[in-house]
Amino acid sequence: MLEDLVVIHDHSGTEDVLPTTLNGLRWQTCLRRIVLLNQTESRPLLAEARSGLEIHRGSDAYRFLLEVTCGLRSPLIGETEVLGQFREFCAKTKFPATSWGWFLRQITSDLIVDAKRVRHRTLESLGCRSYGSLVRQHLKSIPSVVLIGAGQLGRELVPWLVSKAELTVFCRNPLRAQALVDQYPQIQLGHFAMANAGQGNSETALVIAAPLTSQEIQNWIGMQTRRFGRVLDLRAEAETDAIQVSCAVVTLSDLFAEVKDDQSRLASRIAAAKSEIDLAVERQVQQARFRPFGWEDLCA
Repeated sequence: MLEDLVVIHDHSGTEDVLPTTLNGLRWQTCLRRIVLLNQTESRPLLAEARSGLEIHRGSDAYRFLLEVTCGLRSPLIGETEVLGQFREFCAKTKFPATSWGWFLRQITSDLIVDAKRVRHRTLESLGCRSYGSLVRQHLKSIPSVVLIGAGQLGRELVPWLVSKAELTVFCRNPLRAQALVDQYPQIQLGHFAMANAGQGNSETALVIAAPLTSQEIQNWIGMQTRRFGRVLDLRAEAETDAIQVSCAVVTLSDLFAEVKDDQSRLASRIAAAKSEIDLAVERQVQQARFRPFGWEDLCA
């Protein structure tokens, strides 16, 4: 079944509809959208896919997914969050109750195991490799932080922020974020709405980790009696939908530019990681040859 695997990658930041089927899986992060499809079932849809999409098939699709989950396709090479995001996606996904669904469950499980192996062998101890550590560097000596967003990215930022500042998290559905408060009782949790959220008495930074438009953010800031001295805009759309406020704004691109990778230092690590990925892909190809009828033959 490996030869039937198709992966579509959209990193354009557009909201165009990607082709999918009832048997497909869709994974989205703040930087990319990825769809896993069955080539045979989706051939008509693939023929109509818009230009600009990155399409991988068979063993190349598995290689691509490994490069993504190992952080080799990220602006911050070797970043640590993406594998956790993929693991969480797989844990929450409802796989189709078909032989193809069984294959997807197994292939994604293998992917996580292989990514952990590659990272352990080649990409550990690279230094600052997480968004949380980058964000925290911009918030040194700031006593109060407001974080908008309690989704995947927001939850990953909380451990980095809560130990260094008074942290308030605003989201549209506070009940869904209650687990954060259970884990970090010192957090203040609030409902994100177009209203004044209350007065703050200390210097405050605003971190945006939610899919809001610049207009929504500007309107919300304008309603606050609390004044923000710095804004960290972590939206993927920050470059094309910039926030216009009086204080300094730092975007994801700014963060990446500040830690631009020393390619000479990382070149050997990247090459080693890709060699490990080649071995993992070859193991998948060999398994596909050994199981010509697909993963379901194990349960026959």
